[in-house]
Amino acid sequence: MALGLLILVVILLTTACWLLQQHYSYWRRRGVPEIKPRWIVGNLMGLLNMRTSPPEFIAQLYNHPEAENEPVVGIHLFHKPGLLLRDPGLIRKIMVKDFAKFSNRYSNSDHKGDPLGSQNIFFLKNPAWKEVRLKLSPFFTSNRLKNMFPLIEEVGASLDAHLRQKPLHNERLRCFDIEAKELCALFTTDVISTVAFGVQANSFTDPNCEFRRHGRSVFEFTLLRAAEFTLVFFLPHWVPFFGFKVVPAESTRFLRKTINYVLDERERSGQIRNDLIDILIEFRRNTQQAKAKGVKDQFVFEGDILVAQAVLFFTAGFESSSSTMAFAMYELAKDADVQQRLREEIKEALVASGGQVTMKMIESLEYMQMILMEVLRMYPPLPFLDRECTSDDLYSLEPFHNFQVPHGMPVYIPCYALHMDPQHFPQPRKFQPERFSATNRKLHTPYTYMPFGLGPHGCIGERFGFLQAKVGLVSLLRNHLVTTSERTQRRMQLNPKAMITQAKGGIHLRLVRDPLGI
Repeated sequence: MALGLLILVVILLTTACWLLQQHYSYWRRRGVPEIKPRWIVGNLMGLLNMRTSPPEFIAQLYNHPEAENEPVVGIHLFHKPGLLLRDPGLIRKIMVKDFAKFSNRYSNSDHKGDPLGSQNIFFLKNPAWKEVRLKLSPFFTSNRLKNMFPLIEEVGASLDAHLRQKPLHNERLRCFDIEAKELCALFTTDVISTVAFGVQANSFTDPNCEFRRHGRSVFEFTLLRAAEFTLVFFLPHWVPFFGFKVVPAESTRFLRKTINYVLDERERSGQIRNDLIDILIEFRRNTQQAKAKGVKDQFVFEGDILVAQAVLFFTAGFESSSSTMAFAMYELAKDADVQQRLREEIKEALVASGGQVTMKMIESLEYMQMILMEVLRMYPPLPFLDRECTSDDLYSLEPFHNFQVPHGMPVYIPCYALHMDPQHFPQPRKFQPERFSATNRKLHTPYTYMPFGLGPHGCIGERFGFLQAKVGLVSLLRNHLVTTSERTQRRMQLNPKAMITQAKGGIHLRLVRDPLGI
């Protein structure tokens, strides 16, 4: 009997090994160049061991010797075969030209357990995504941005006042130290709260207010949060089994309660503020009217689907802009010449506007735009993009390869790696805003720069993000100079736990009180 049991175990192990061998020979059998996987984890070991950050992990795959000079390379996400795109032409083909066949992100959260995480425009699948995006687009028109600008400028003035009231750590040098990311997050939290919800968060006077505390919890990457986001982006089908969430339970309760309260109060009062709440109320009314008329087959805008859009605008809006501002401060602190030129541009613009921060004044800052674009090249908020093949038929990669992509296969676009490829951007680790002058921009290889995504799925709030960051930096630099301190990293190290681009240990800088004299 013992011999029979031993034989059975040997047979089972042999069968398991054969099946794994077959599974991990998927790309070889189809003639697709691959990065050799490890059993069980596939090609994700570099991400799981947290020795490098996710942006650098993606860059390692992109620059792997087996991937060199290949337009596309096969990878394994644990048990799941996927594709990593390397050729800009192929990226255009999938992200833009044939978008309809790759219209969904592969990443997702749990629809039932994490409604605010899964039902927002970032994770929504078609046709719901198309419907919601179409409805939200009017919020980001030029007229809407002009209407909300005074609110953004008001928070900018609060940032300036907050910094001018800070006690100096050194009276002789007239300076004080800050953690730039948290300072910028206080600013963007206040902007989003007032612009989107008509709520005064007052983060500068209360850095641990509920809006800031819950916003912080979404993007505070502990080991557990790192595991949650890894599954969301690489094994989304497993997320419900582990009960993982993009928006934590406590934050879900607070944001749902707050946003529903603001929706109900605004609808009751009839007040119009031209903000996101007005648009969400209009969505809800249209749904109620359609129901009353017995209209069928209309997308239902009520409950968590409404709240989820507000939550995404809040979380994505404060995090991406605050990171961009903080990384910009870091690079400016290290490059006095660039900072001096920027401050001179700001001074000239303020003189022309009579000392007022206006929409026209902000839009005139061409060098500021170049700086932010270069910062976003070096530190894109999302280091990669993901898509899922939604075509019912096999999708051909011709003329780049003869492989036909099956329905449901994940595809990854390595933004950070493309941004840091010297073939596309020479001396990629050097901060050079001139790369994005009007003349030099025309020389860039198309589809190699994508800090806000590409194609129809590109970030809907791109213009708002730039506007918010510019107002914040103007408010900061009009009375202060940014320098390094003893705690400033000599070379930026990225957080190995964070799925988004974050600095490891924060961005510690020094501000010197140095008014432009406007």
